[in-house]
Amino acid sequence: MPGTVAGTVAPRFERVREVFEQQIAAGKHVGAAVAAYHRGELVADLWGGLADQAGGRPWQPDSVSVVFSTTKGLAATCLHMLVERGKLSYDDPVCKHWPQFARNGKETITVRHVLTHQGGIPQQPEGLDHEQMLDWETMVHAMEDLTPLWKPGERTGYHPYNFGWLVGELVRRVDGRTIGAFLREEVAGPLGLRDLHIGLPAEKEGRVAPLHSLIEENPALQAQVQQWLNPNTIAGKALPRWMSNALNFMNTPEAHRAEIPAAGGIAAARDLACLYACLGNSGSLDGVTIMRPETIAAATRRQTFRPDATLIIPIGWALGYMTGGAMISVSGPRETSFGHAGFGGSNAFADPEIGLAFGYAPNGLVLDLVGDPRAFALAQAARDCAAGA
Repeated sequence: MPGTVAGTVAPRFERVREVFEQQIAAGKHVGAAVAAYHRGELVADLWGGLADQAGGRPWQPDSVSVVFSTTKGLAATCLHMLVERGKLSYDDPVCKHWPQFARNGKETITVRHVLTHQGGIPQQPEGLDHEQMLDWETMVHAMEDLTPLWKPGERTGYHPYNFGWLVGELVRRVDGRTIGAFLREEVAGPLGLRDLHIGLPAEKEGRVAPLHSLIEENPALQAQVQQWLNPNTIAGKALPRWMSNALNFMNTPEAHRAEIPAAGGIAAARDLACLYACLGNSGSLDGVTIMRPETIAAATRRQTFRPDATLIIPIGWALGYMTGGAMISVSGPRETSFGHAGFGGSNAFADPEIGLAFGYAPNGLVLDLVGDPRAFALAQAARDCAAGA
């Protein structure tokens, strides 16, 4: 039944199922999946609600959904693997590998600046629309033409979409493959993850759970959002008002097939959790190693923690991952936790100190960029269970 929760959970993690069932019963979701690993073991793999509200189709074991900025953690992982292989270094200027990028004062932007959102180019290029975002070369040239809004390194300001084309083009320049192909062949393939994609294969389109808005009609909240997205603010430049139809755009097969590495990933919660179980275990899981422990340690060490020029609130940044330790972090109270949240609620992280990895993928979107209360509650239940296990 659509109102029930299906899947498996280890007895000691039963609290995760209870919280999820309460959320489903209270109408907090259209549909969703949640998964957790503890010390390398899959201890929760749950799903419930509707994959398709219009058609009444229940969420299935193989349903997948768009996870928006949770994709950024996948993209960063690909780049770290190439750093480990000696293809580039964090303190390389981006233009060392992408000469055309140096235009308009960007010659001092480093790979580290990109991964920590300090490059100063969060703004969407003028005249851009969603259709252009489907074309990789168009977006690469648009990145080359941007001018920094601040001196690289002086501020942190979330790059909602540009992060993906910057990281993705670096991957393509130093490896030769697109970031979607690299993720598929070097991360998902070795770990046996069938549902972790930047660029969805066409034959899997029928398994995508369409996105639905659960954002309440709240005039006061809408006024605050409009003020935040004023065209004169950094947020308004990074998330211009034409993006208000992003939900409709991300429900199209064209968007699903495109490689949009900052916001267009499509995944199952269990595969998100599995990836972070590997990363949180120093880069190895079930006999498969994708990175060395020292690479993971460098990639996940906090680099900055200060108010974000785009999101306003303080964010802790490792190299491409949000860190725990902040009040808004679903990853929890430990600075050593790392992962990424996505618009509308999706989230994935590792908390190595307690051996926990977590993945959450809803298709009912709330107005949130970093800390969906549903994800908070589910992650806290998993943390409590892990601490007592």
